[in-house]
Amino acid sequence: MNDCEQRHILRATALTKVFGEGESQVRAVDGVDLQVCPGEMLLIMGPSGSGKTTLLTMLGGLLRPTSGTIEVDGVDITALKESRLTPVRRKSVGFIFQSFNLWESLSVQENVELALNMAGVGGRAASGRARTLLEQQGLGRRLQFSSRNLSGGEKQRVSIARALANEPRLLLADEPTANLDSKHGREVMHLLRDLSRSGDRAVIAVSHDQRIREVADRVLWLEDGRIKDIGQLVRDPVCGASVEMDNAIKLEHEGRTYYFCSRGCSWEFQQSPERFKAGAATSSVTA
Repeated sequence: MNDCEQRHILRATALTKVFGEGESQVRAVDGVDLQVCPGEMLLIMGPSGSGKTTLLTMLGGLLRPTSGTIEVDGVDITALKESRLTPVRRKSVGFIFQSFNLWESLSVQENVELALNMAGVGGRAASGRARTLLEQQGLGRRLQFSSRNLSGGEKQRVSIARALANEPRLLLADEPTANLDSKHGREVMHLLRDLSRSGDRAVIAVSHDQRIREVADRVLWLEDGRIKDIGQLVRDPVCGASVEMDNAIKLEHEGRTYYFCSRGCSWEFQQSPERFKAGAATSSVTA
């Protein structure tokens, strides 16, 4: 048994969701098996209507599957009654939504405090935690602003701070860059990657945004409710591009395997390996 199997944050087995009956029946998710490990950022892509959002809401305990099981942090949430599921969901899972889902009648700080209040944390503990999270997101001067007065990028950062409020091990992001311009979208992408690699947590994002592939550790394709792995991504140490491991040009050097997007990058590396090796920690594996 490998380390991931022992320490997985999420495991879904034979997960299925069926809507309707008879000829109108739709299998939105059809027998999905999925495992996500600490430190991992997983991207799930697929065409509109492929079941991405249905899958994500089931993984977070917002929608009951027709069949199959979901374990979050070692707890089978499909076996829990709603009264027991709600506190587990609030503590173990953080949600980041495409439309932000902020309360415009509340201040920025109050939006984050509300998530803490719902988990049983109040008073100074809640206000201090909310302030710290928002300051970490660069929003220290926006604490008392109404969320309606924020830019799209700022709203998503409030949404991320709120998702982190109860220190969940699993973050679920539904089209997190869809309503953002290119600059803010890229900032959010890199922030999600950093969150997956800091602390003992994992991030699952569903998106049409090809740019997220640049920062994902693994990409899955969902179509007609079924999922397939379209390749582990590794980073070319020369140009920094992400490339699918199976399609990359491989080079053995001093007991390690390096991966490149093109022969040109491979040749440049061979001319001066020491120049690129320092930044190649995620681009190589021990042979």
